Amino acid sequence: MTPTHWIYFDTSPTIWWLLCHLALGIVSFQLIRRQQPFSDWLFLVVIGVVTGLMRFPAFVYNLPLNPDESQLLAQGLTLAYDPIFYRSVDPTTSGPINSSLLTFLYFLGVKLDFRLAHFLSWVLTFISLTLIYKSLKRLQLGVNAQLALLPAAAFVSFVQDEDYLHYYSESIAIVFLSLNVYLMSRWDQRKKVLFGELIVFGVSTALIVLCKIQAIPLAFVLGAGSLYFIYAYHKPKFFVYAAVLTLGVIGVWGVWLAHLWSYGMLEDFYFYYIKANALLKRNFGADAPKPAITLWVTFPLIVYTLGKGLEYFFLPFILSGLGYLFYLFSKKTFWKTLSSKHYFWVLVGIYFVAVIATVIRTGSFYPHHFLFFIVPCCLLMGFFLRRLPSQWGWLIMITQGVYFFYFAVGTVTRTGINKYPTNFSDEAEFSPVSREILKYAKPGEYLVVWGWDCQYYVETQMPQGVNENHSVRSAMEHSLQKTYYQRYVRDIMRTKPAVFVDAMTKTTLWMDDPDKYGHQNYPELAHYIATHYALKATINGVRVYARIKT
Repeated sequence: MTPTHWIYFDTSPTIWWLLCHLALGIVSFQLIRRQQPFSDWLFLVVIGVVTGLMRFPAFVYNLPLNPDESQLLAQGLTLAYDPIFYRSVDPTTSGPINSSLLTFLYFLGVKLDFRLAHFLSWVLTFISLTLIYKSLKRLQLGVNAQLALLPAAAFVSFVQDEDYLHYYSESIAIVFLSLNVYLMSRWDQRKKVLFGELIVFGVSTALIVLCKIQAIPLAFVLGAGSLYFIYAYHKPKFFVYAAVLTLGVIGVWGVWLAHLWSYGMLEDFYFYYIKANALLKRNFGADAPKPAITLWVTFPLIVYTLGKGLEYFFLPFILSGLGYLFYLFSKKTFWKTLSSKHYFWVLVGIYFVAVIATVIRTGSFYPHHFLFFIVPCCLLMGFFLRRLPSQWGWLIMITQGVYFFYFAVGTVTRTGINKYPTNFSDEAEFSPVSREILKYAKPGEYLVVWGWDCQYYVETQMPQGVNENHSVRSAMEHSLQKTYYQRYVRDIMRTKPAVFVDAMTKTTLWMDDPDKYGHQNYPELAHYIATHYALKATINGVRVYARIKT
């Protein structure tokens, strides 16, 4: 029985929202007033319950919130039938770990649909918040450890933008980054590094690269920082400890590369994951990109205009940071503080700068890329609040206050406060195109969609018959298009999908000109489809072809 059989949300679940706002507000108010932390288990339970309850409308909303999660779900489903990356699935920039988790859940008997994706998004986000909180506690920040997490908890709870609620490809990378920061906070507290922790750190670092290629600079910063900790606390045995750390990294990558080599996919991995993604900004970035210095100077404005709610998380961080700087200069303790041995906090500051560089380097400024800021901002906010008078703790209420204001306005004006009503999901969760597809095929048979409409794979539970399930790199002109397109044609000839769908319409993401991007404009593909497939239906510009049985 699906959750929608026993719980529904309309556009204004006022009591539900109000109770969650009050719960988080009471916890925040008590922390600031009493200046005494709650027990760890109680605090994390409250954060988990409030964030989970506020995400519940998305848990029962079985429609895609973002194209990325359709891609990942389709990849996870396909790997259950052919588990070899770059033979069946090209994860593009997201890396193989994100879709592998979905395949693992599929083998456990979990259906790969959008409800699962939205639930996983919350689970992974809550794991990251828990690890960040554990790091703050290790750093002996007292009540400020809980205060510093509350703006992030408020953002995770009350944000309504789909960029932050979908199964975003940065989520697992952020979990591993949070884990590494937690391990380093243990080293900073104990002034000692354990071999077992180093192995876990090395494995985690290696996996970050296989989660999201854009996270490599962040993994590098933390990796370099770990070497500094080893040098500071175990100088006589530096090379021994460094070797143990390296063993963790090499162990993961050795197994991964050997696996690819055994199936003849090693060169494909290098080309499509390393080389192609290194050229991604040049191939698909703006025609007239702004100079790097301009992006650095205007970055706060970029976050403000593109943050879609994350800017409210930044408000208490910025204000507490400015307050801390003012306090330092006014007390004339600036240089004394700099000369103190704050290795960990210097590293967090470098990590924060590296996040800015990472987001600017991508050039796309998708809002979910900004989520890399959650880790360093929470940590630095704890550092700032620890060194400011207790009255500054009220700053953490800003994020909650802004979201409560929007809740109140939406309630009073009856404009709706919930973007994900259950009834709309139930009515639209199975599209007419998917119904048409299943007239000529069944779940488990191969499907190929030419265009950026990966939800058809998910709705029909049919694996993708080509590596690239959203066609952008095969259809659009760029320096590597020929290679991608040739692979696309080889894939479709190899898998012989039961149904081919040309989903290039005027509403297709990035490729909204069917006269230019329709499959008929690509000779080899057009010839293969014309020879082996028959047009069965055209639905809102989407053409459905069934394979001709011989």
